[in-house]
Amino acid sequence: MFSFKRITFVGFGLLASSIAAAFKQAKEDVIIRAVSSPKTLERAKELHLADETFGYDELEKWVEGSDVILLCTPISIILSTLEKLSRFSPSHSILVSDIGSTKAEICKAGAALKAPFRFVGSHPMAGSEKHSVEFNDPSLFENAYWFVCPPKGTSENDYKALSEIISFVGATQIVFPPEHHDQTVAWVSHMPQMASSSLAANIPARLLDNGYQHFAGRAFRDMTRIAASSWTMWKDIAETNKPEILRAMDEYIAGLQETRRAIEKLPVDEETLHQIFAQGNSGRASLFAPGKNASNSFFQLTVQLKDVPGAILAVLEPLAKAELNVRDIELMKVRENVAGTLLIAFKTEAQANAARKLLRDLNFEVTER
Repeated sequence: MFSFKRITFVGFGLLASSIAAAFKQAKEDVIIRAVSSPKTLERAKELHLADETFGYDELEKWVEGSDVILLCTPISIILSTLEKLSRFSPSHSILVSDIGSTKAEICKAGAALKAPFRFVGSHPMAGSEKHSVEFNDPSLFENAYWFVCPPKGTSENDYKALSEIISFVGATQIVFPPEHHDQTVAWVSHMPQMASSSLAANIPARLLDNGYQHFAGRAFRDMTRIAASSWTMWKDIAETNKPEILRAMDEYIAGLQETRRAIEKLPVDEETLHQIFAQGNSGRASLFAPGKNASNSFFQLTVQLKDVPGAILAVLEPLAKAELNVRDIELMKVRENVAGTLLIAFKTEAQANAARKLLRDLNFEVTER
């Protein structure tokens, strides 16, 4: 199935171990080689995720024998590893790629690799605020965009192995120039992280001193979820995409100031704020335009639950017996003695339709989302 036999993950955290878990779950004939710290390597072997393990300093050992090397460390380590590889001459052709969240600096460093190395930068838009091998998830990349940034003039065949991996884990490949990548993710990923961290960092003392932050509703909790993200990773992102992040933050701040001015005009002028909300509605809807968002390949249903033990199992058990595979699930709202809403997603419309009929026959209130 694959054009390669051995893949070496340099850094074996959440993303690397999740790709490895997908290979192991599918029982693919691919040798997984992990390069990491002794503690992580020990855990990778206990979880049966790695066939061969190496320390970071054993570069000559893990380079030789690799068909694909995927650099999965923080960006600063990716850059230093590329510098070390640039001084190394393998005895056979090796595709080198990475999963770094910024691309311009990494692709520039990767271009310094000498043949028979072949470097193509990449970035999967997937992850979590959890980042260790303990949280590996073989379905982590399902329907995620995966950017690929090949050097100009590169043949698709030169990074065929990377495309095979992307397709195998269920992601959608997007070929993009590195500069366009950094401009785009500054707005849709990097600036939102800074906004979330800033929001959580600036809860005023008048709330904290009284413990009033515990009254936060779903909106505040959702907006600050990624404030739990790793500083080590985001330090490198901020340094290597600084100009674009600053530009995105300036644009966002300008929008907040405009909204603030609109609120000041109330109640004499409510139309200005109304228009901002209308633009916000439109901007949000644009994220899910048909054919423009990878997640739209999921067909979603919501199911009303009763506040009783076993309510979720009562939904999932008949679906499992009917061999209807739930690809994503979310408990959208839960309050004591009030019905919750379960969001379930399916890969195909036919499965979603079958699930809707089955659950309605069982007297569940089911709607399309």
